[in-house]
Amino acid sequence: MIKPKGTEQQKDVSVDMETEISPTDGKKLPQYIAAVIVNLAAFSNGSVIGWTSPMLPVLQSNDTPLEEGPISNEAGSWLGSLMCLGALLATPLYLYISHRYSRKFTGYLIAVPFIVSWIMIITCKSTTVLYIARFIGGMGSGAITVFSTLYISEIAEDNVRGALGSYLILFANAGTLFSFALGSYVSYYTFAYVATLVPILYLLGFIWLPETPTFLVTRGKYTEAKRSLEWLRGRNEHLVDHELNKLISFVKERNTMAETVSFKDMMMSRGTRRAFIIGIVLVANLQFCGIFAILSYTVNIFQEAGSDMSPNASTILIGVLQFFGSCASALLLDKAGRKILLLVSNVCMAICLAAIGGYFFFKCEEYDVSRFGWLPVTCLSAYIIAIALGLAPITFVMISEIFEPQVKGRATTIIVSIMWFLTFVIGKFYTNLSYVLGVHGCYWLFSACCILGTVFAIFEIPETKNRSFESILLELSKGNVVKKRTTSQNEMESFDN
Repeated sequence: MIKPKGTEQQKDVSVDMETEISPTDGKKLPQYIAAVIVNLAAFSNGSVIGWTSPMLPVLQSNDTPLEEGPISNEAGSWLGSLMCLGALLATPLYLYISHRYSRKFTGYLIAVPFIVSWIMIITCKSTTVLYIARFIGGMGSGAITVFSTLYISEIAEDNVRGALGSYLILFANAGTLFSFALGSYVSYYTFAYVATLVPILYLLGFIWLPETPTFLVTRGKYTEAKRSLEWLRGRNEHLVDHELNKLISFVKERNTMAETVSFKDMMMSRGTRRAFIIGIVLVANLQFCGIFAILSYTVNIFQEAGSDMSPNASTILIGVLQFFGSCASALLLDKAGRKILLLVSNVCMAICLAAIGGYFFFKCEEYDVSRFGWLPVTCLSAYIIAIALGLAPITFVMISEIFEPQVKGRATTIIVSIMWFLTFVIGKFYTNLSYVLGVHGCYWLFSACCILGTVFAIFEIPETKNRSFESILLELSKGNVVKKRTTSQNEMESFDN
């Protein structure tokens, strides 16, 4: 077994190797493969989210598979929002399992809610059972949101952390596109059968992935941690030993601090308080820009708009643009930077939502808007690209970057739970809000929230592109930007867990 080296010895090793090993020496392909396999479950998450858009009109028609007949708008809003309550429950539950048992065990459990949910959808004949199926499917969504962020942050090198972190949204958007496209051309039952295959494929792929090196080191399994690093970085023994020594030192320090830091003490830290505010504002920005309501009711929105394109064709177009926006984000996050993409994203969304609100306002006032039937499709397309390019992936990437390691787990649980609660509120009460404010009023409200998000990002959110965790945390706690690490000890302490 590999024994932890003393502090002085670790410093010497770090100094000797600093000039020989660069962040690009490790192999990247295994890390990308692991991220793809893990986020097949995020693909299932996207299919759960997108299911309501093509299937809700079916359930509200005379061709409904339910024995009680077409469902009401109220029942439809519950189908769209109950998954959020399931996700809210699963967020702390799966995080606890991942820390109590292992990342691998948790990864296997993530497939269970998705498979059970689709089987229930296939077999159910009543609204009540369909509610339960959506709730259970939501548990899978909450589980992968937490697990993907945790697993990827523990296997990725710093210079690919942003790209791999963006895969959560990329694959979720691919799953949503899958739902939009498949749901437009196949039956209710065929959709569910095909969707069941995705979590099964995820399970088959996940078998081959290693436990994360961080978790193994926390359990004192240094030999297994070395094998995990060899799988992820390649069999460069010099590099693997160097990284393992850093990880051992980092985990020992983290465990010492975690034993002495309570939640009250955690909130006494200026940096942690500021990180909490940033995280909560980001998830509020993400939800109050209206994305969940728009994805859940895309077909209905285009039907109300009277667009020249068929509602299903428009919906598929939205899904395609969302997917390609996510692809562009994965390429740009570690190049253009988080903050600039966040600002561009919010400004574009605010303009598009305001324009759509104007279209529905004039339509509501019975003006002739037939010549502008292209406007909802065009603006929603630009809106979807903007959110997929910036706000959606950056929210999860930044949450994984702005907290001290010893509080990251608890902080992430709280923030993601808040996100799912806000998602439930938007999904459940969007139709009620549209009755009170009008559809145009909802879009103007979402636009205003994007403007507020822009202002907050300008003044409060730091740029984290290609920066060590140490420099990010120092800026949040002291307002000082550390542009580069000055000692090998700093290199060791800023290692990404």
